[in-house]
Amino acid sequence: MTINVPNPIAELRSSKGYSTEQLSILSGLTESEIMKLESGTLVDPAKMARLLAAAGVKAL
Repeated sequence: MTINVPNPIAELRSSKGYSTEQLSILSGLTESEIMKLESGTLVDPAKMARLLAAAGVKAL
């Protein structure tokens, strides 16, 4: 049995219309780091904050 769970980071990037390359340029992260954040293999709060800020998500 396979369960497909939507990836909120990838969906956010897609909803903003960014490719991993574009978000890489905006955030200063590498495309590899973005893909790892999206897949959950990289859990780094500072890098996640940079990615979210670049995507226009405001902190509360």
